[in-house]
Amino acid sequence: MKKAACFILSLVLFNSLWAQQKPSGSSGEPLPVELSFSLEGGFYPDEVVVELSSPGAVIYYTIDGSTPSNLSLRYKRPLRLDRTSVLRAVAYHGDGRKSAVAGHTYFIGEPPTNLAVVSVGISPEFLFHPRSGLFMLGNNVVDTLWKKPGANFWSRSEYPCNVELFEADGRCAYRSQSGFRLFGGMSRLFPQKSIAIVARNRYGEPRIKHKVFGEQGLSKFKFLVLRNSGSDFGKSHFRDALMTGLVGGWDIDKQDHRPAHVYINGQYWGIYNIREKVNRYFIAGHHEEVDKDSIDLIEHRLTRKQGSTRHYRALLNFLETHSLADPANYAFVQSQMDVDNFMDYQIAQIYFDNRDAGGNIKFWRPRKPGGRWRWILYDTDWGFGLHDLDAYRHNSLAFHTAPDGPSWPNPPWSTFLLRKLLENKTFEQAFVNRFAGYLSTDFSEETVLNRIDSLYQGLVPEMPRHLDRWNLSRGKWEEEVAILREFAQERPSYVRMHLMSRFNTGPRRRLVVSASVGGRLIINDKISVSNDTVELVFFENYPVSIRAAAHHGYQLSRWEGIDANETQREFTLTLNKNTTRLHARFDEFVHPLEGKLVINEICPKNGKAGDWIELFNASRNRISLKGWTLGDLNRNEFVFPEAYIGPNDYLILARDSAKFVQAYPGAYNVLHGLDFGLNKRRESLALYSILGAMVDSISYEMPPADSSFTLNLLLPYLDNADPGNWEFRYGDGSPNAANPYYVESRVRNVQAQWMQMGLAAGVLLLSLILLALRQRGLLGANGA
Repeated sequence: MKKAACFILSLVLFNSLWAQQKPSGSSGEPLPVELSFSLEGGFYPDEVVVELSSPGAVIYYTIDGSTPSNLSLRYKRPLRLDRTSVLRAVAYHGDGRKSAVAGHTYFIGEPPTNLAVVSVGISPEFLFHPRSGLFMLGNNVVDTLWKKPGANFWSRSEYPCNVELFEADGRCAYRSQSGFRLFGGMSRLFPQKSIAIVARNRYGEPRIKHKVFGEQGLSKFKFLVLRNSGSDFGKSHFRDALMTGLVGGWDIDKQDHRPAHVYINGQYWGIYNIREKVNRYFIAGHHEEVDKDSIDLIEHRLTRKQGSTRHYRALLNFLETHSLADPANYAFVQSQMDVDNFMDYQIAQIYFDNRDAGGNIKFWRPRKPGGRWRWILYDTDWGFGLHDLDAYRHNSLAFHTAPDGPSWPNPPWSTFLLRKLLENKTFEQAFVNRFAGYLSTDFSEETVLNRIDSLYQGLVPEMPRHLDRWNLSRGKWEEEVAILREFAQERPSYVRMHLMSRFNTGPRRRLVVSASVGGRLIINDKISVSNDTVELVFFENYPVSIRAAAHHGYQLSRWEGIDANETQREFTLTLNKNTTRLHARFDEFVHPLEGKLVINEICPKNGKAGDWIELFNASRNRISLKGWTLGDLNRNEFVFPEAYIGPNDYLILARDSAKFVQAYPGAYNVLHGLDFGLNKRRESLALYSILGAMVDSISYEMPPADSSFTLNLLLPYLDNADPGNWEFRYGDGSPNAANPYYVESRVRNVQAQWMQMGLAAGVLLLSLILLALRQRGLLGANGA
């Protein structure tokens, strides 16, 4: 027992002495070992000399991409690098501590570029070992003509690596230790293989924190993909980027894109397309209100990637047993899936002639009451004539609605949803009109050719290196780009013929629309036309909706070109002649309620109450809002039903009625059914009168915020177009009540008034006392 006690005491004393000798921070944790490079990684015309330093430590390094350890080369003197190299190092202190692995890439004499550059440093054996390397066939491959099952490149293994991203100006924007794995399906068979980069705590940083895709893109990523262009490898090298870019303004989930030169262990590896990885992190990144751990994500037919398939199976069962010709059944389906999103998704796939759409399907919903299914557009490489020179002729509408297709590429289950939705006449009319509108705008020959030329011109000076690296032909690349151009030129007319053969559209009709300064036209809720004259092609049997939206300080004056009520802001137009011309005239106008009826408080993505907006009437009159509209950045509009707002009173627009009432049981004058949500990061809202005059508007752009917050107009009479007049406050807000700053300012004013009154009273009292003392002779005339 005594021996045990002595041993424990000795151990305690030893640990105490060791702790005293081992440097530690304020928390008691050992201090990290610092390791520094004398020269930042980057681009240099000639050889460089790099010194490594770590006081009191021994440094080990590698220049072949390997992860350094105490078995690597020991650093003794400055290193001279005369060719592009990834220098990785680690420092070991004598007390057992070691530094984090660090790496810098030195590009020596590399050609100039206008693209981003990505450098990957990884142990060569992970990629090139004959038996286990990811880029090798390995010993277990079945040497078939095509898929080569058992090959190493089908491995899902992940290995540590050093990753750096350099902007086109040579600046290193991101540098960290990360995870490396292969990515993709059949494209793994190509010599240039796609790579997924993964940020994890165990390597270095938990997120890649950089706006890789510019200011409008995300600022952090869990995964990034270096994509070899998929099935388009060896062809245009930007097919998928072209297609997803064409729908950039649509309400559809799609990946960002950026081309980059990639180096692996200092060796040039060609041009890759940097893309986001489609998974739960991608969804949560683009939908701030969504918890990545609370979604249902399904791939292909019913492969569960996250969450559950139960909700989707129930939807399929309903569709199989109910006709959507019944408006009530259609309304139920709209509550289960985002029908607008699905419509856009199908229109895009059909126009693209993506014949692999039945194989690349991903869709998701937030796992909460009211969560609806949305579809993700990705991996569209088989579109735009990948394997067929006259693909622009292909009737993709028939392909995507075939009830009896083969097991691949369009089995019956992959066309089922669209076939069912087309049972409903409302959906059919919206589908045909929207498709026709896109063929005249986002998918017009001019728009698509401009997009192709933009991508092509960006790659022209860069492609020779890539083509040489993979022994590809410049002539073949030019031929592939020509195929894209021909598709863009020919496709719209063929798709119109396909629509006419599938639906009772009637003849094609031209609608030529324009708007004067001061407003815009909105066609079929999707197409926006401002000052320019735009020619659209629709069909006689599908009437077109027209809406005028005035800019601030203007109002619709009249329509020119048709017999319509000149003050009617919105109407439906049947096109019964070859060409109809329509011009909207807007005149300067200041609405009498401008500055009096204001957007006073905004609460986006509130977990407890849902989205809501507060209006305040600062006038002395009761205002009828029937027929007024509130619109947002994505062209969504809420039309006010019968509604009034009293003088010096409030009105609330709530998106989720049940949640709002539960959160604010005492709230009054609440309009439920706001049919669009609010964005936490950036949003624009505008309030229009029944005649289309903009009465009030507000735009904001906010940093990321995890908690609920509101934006409050400081004082009702301030200009809410000025960001300085708004206040950001965490919490649940103050519906039907004055905003906190206004209340606080009133309190401060009252306090100041009382202080002034108190000071005046004190002076008066002191004067009376002095006067009384003088009268009694107790105080001299001079107050002494």
